[in-house]
Amino acid sequence: MRAAHLHPSYELVDWKRVGQNKLVALVRSALVRVKFQDSSSQQGTESNGQDQNALSFDTTKSQQALQQAGDQSGTSSNSTQEDFASYILIFKAAPKATWVFERKIKLALPYVKQESQGSDDQGSNGKGSLYTTLKDLLVEQPVTPYTPNAGLARVNGVAQDKVHGLEQTTQWNQQASQKNLTNNPALKAVTGFKLDNGRAYRKLNEAWPVYEPLDSTKDGKGKDKDGWTTSGASEAKGDAPLVSSTGSQMAAVTDSQQSGHNSGLVSLAQRSTTVAVQKSDSSGFQGQGTTDNKFQKYLNTAQALHQMGVIVPSLETWPGKPSTGIATRAGGGVSVQAATRQSSSTNEDLPNVITQLYHTSTSQLAYLNGQIVVMGSNAVPSLWYWVVDERTTSGSATWWAKTHLNFGTEVQKSFVENQLGFKDDSNSDSKNSNLKAQDLTQPAYLITGLDVVQDHLVFAAFKAGAVGYDMTTDSNASTKDQALAWSTTAGLDSAGGYNNLVENTAGLNGPINDLFTLLDTFAYVTPVSGMKGGSQNNEEVQTKYPVKDDSKASAKIASLINASPLNSYGDDGVTVFDALGLNFNFKLDEARLPSRTDQLLVYGIVNESELKSARENAQSTSDDNSNTKVKWTKPPRTTSPCRITTVPISPKRVTEEERSSGNN
Repeated sequence: MRAAHLHPSYELVDWKRVGQNKLVALVRSALVRVKFQDSSSQQGTESNGQDQNALSFDTTKSQQALQQAGDQSGTSSNSTQEDFASYILIFKAAPKATWVFERKIKLALPYVKQESQGSDDQGSNGKGSLYTTLKDLLVEQPVTPYTPNAGLARVNGVAQDKVHGLEQTTQWNQQASQKNLTNNPALKAVTGFKLDNGRAYRKLNEAWPVYEPLDSTKDGKGKDKDGWTTSGASEAKGDAPLVSSTGSQMAAVTDSQQSGHNSGLVSLAQRSTTVAVQKSDSSGFQGQGTTDNKFQKYLNTAQALHQMGVIVPSLETWPGKPSTGIATRAGGGVSVQAATRQSSSTNEDLPNVITQLYHTSTSQLAYLNGQIVVMGSNAVPSLWYWVVDERTTSGSATWWAKTHLNFGTEVQKSFVENQLGFKDDSNSDSKNSNLKAQDLTQPAYLITGLDVVQDHLVFAAFKAGAVGYDMTTDSNASTKDQALAWSTTAGLDSAGGYNNLVENTAGLNGPINDLFTLLDTFAYVTPVSGMKGGSQNNEEVQTKYPVKDDSKASAKIASLINASPLNSYGDDGVTVFDALGLNFNFKLDEARLPSRTDQLLVYGIVNESELKSARENAQSTSDDNSNTKVKWTKPPRTTSPCRITTVPISPKRVTEEERSSGNN
């Protein structure tokens, strides 16, 4: 870090050795802060705002974080202007087995065109612009209508009937019956996927009723859609604190509810200030707030991210001392495990959501013939990636396939809803083939693997957003009646899987045959209402999909990479998605192609020319759609590529007899 003139807070998150003479590394700092410039707050600058990037590094906030952490690094005063962006570092080999720093490449922010106040950003199709979407990500509001799927009561490993008490069983069953939920989740459902891996959120009007308020107490009231409309929204609005913008100046709480929809409470779009978060007590429950700029009953966006364990790690100490942010390698990628801050303060000032997105988007690296690719992790959905030329000093980010996100008018546009995928509600044919899925039509992905094989970039990604319950009939199974999360369960096996994936020698069966390393012991089963498995759900559901040729007749759901309910076709059976994006409805016992929102796992196989195209498109700032028109290649031929090997042959010594006879 000293050779690259970087602050000691930078950490190494990934690296690749290129041949014998080059080393490429990815570093990032927890002191980075990103702000979203709301052009509507500018006075007299609207004409210039159209050409400016709405995203920028907030050096002021970075310095505040630096001071709060206690900078004892002895760095010079020029660090006051440092933006703490992530960097690619390039080293070259030197004598005596050492590496010498050569240069660094800054990972710049993606471009977002600013929009003037009052502009019509809905468009003819009702989809809001990227600018509006990112603005709404920073709206500070409770996440009450988004319930942790990790069990409806936040007591680790304890079943619902034990948490709520026997007196609640009747009311629980009544709510489930009203929602047409057949034992889903069951009273024996325990807190879901491992709490140290975070929680997912789901919208109430698309899931089971909530019987747990987000203050983590067991004595709460159910908040279904009607409950939120009639009382929850008003209660949350009254609970929302005022947020300090600049010192004593307070931001007014906006009253913008329509038809019970709490579309925004406190706008943080023009500043990166976040509501202070009360520290959790030893039991892990969120403590009650006070009237001093804190939510008392609900979690706000920053608090929810903190509870999910996906915040930027704190930095009270520099490397060499105990650190609260731990970088680990898993599944070919690098993830950051955010630990609880050790500060003696009762409040925590967390970075905003855009900062989280940038920080976690720089998690893993790949190198292909002078092109360097940086992608995110499986901890937080990535909205963008980088493709940069190793000869440059800075590279721009490229957005994933779509920049117009449509959450619908009836839902709160909150990052923690974990549903960043858009739904194609047009009349066009949305039944995509598994090959068309390579176009990556979703705007947000969790990246589980990234590598280069045979001059192709290969990566695997999960669409952000689906969790379900395991209804296994094995009473001794550790996953029985648990909520399962797919986003942290699989990673690419670089040793053998990548080559098979690129060569595609296994055909459609390729991505399932030993290509993935399971990082957990979950059985990938997700029920929906009306699950076909006998009256007691005690019959195993089978699939005819050939997971392996020798076991295709007896393969169970748990043998597949993933499973999820198929919302778009209704609840008439169990539907399973495999790694190729194909889905199977076991009531009809036939394969059907998924719509875009149903697609869970995708993989990309990208050649060098396509990487160059992505890099060139990322440089354009003409509008916020110009840098997303990159199409990924279909899987290559089904036979192994032909290799031409040149073998040097020593020249034959010609004798005098041969020369004289002309046999030369």
